Amino acid sequence: MKVKALSRSKASTERECVGDLRKHSRNLDPVYHPMQRPREMARAVQSAKMERMFAKPLVGNFGNGHQDAVYHTAISRKSLLPMISGCADGTVSLWDLPTRSCVSTLNAHRQAVKGLTFGLDQDFYSCSQDGTVRRFVIPDVLSKKNDSEASNLNG
Repeated sequence: MKVKALSRSKASTERECVGDLRKHSRNLDPVYHPMQRPREMARAVQSAKMERMFAKPLVGNFGNGHQDAVYHTAISRKSLLPMISGCADGTVSLWDLPTRSCVSTLNAHRQAVKGLTFGLDQDFYSCSQDGTVRRFVIPDVLSKKNDSEASNLNG
């Protein structure tokens, strides 16, 4: 009886330093992996389901609100009516989320809106690249009064 021994050199199996990855020898022949294709198909289906599951709440078109790119959005913690978005042309839009309609559009700044946040009362703040922070009161915005307080942040 003839016996063949497997021999490997020490250099092909050892790592040069501790941080190196270990070399794994694998046989990629489909004969030895009969469940590879069904497993791959199940993972692809599960991935597609996860994509749809995560994308579902974000699907929707908000119609004609901004003429330029939207840089920032903010949602009120208290109700669904005021969602605000700031645009690259300096406009701030107030949205009604259930109907996905633009309630009001304000020419708030001369440059791009870089930040939006809601205050504790019925107000919100916007800041821009032009160095100003403006405060808007939501009932005044809805009644088309554009009386906003502006603070210049340029030093």
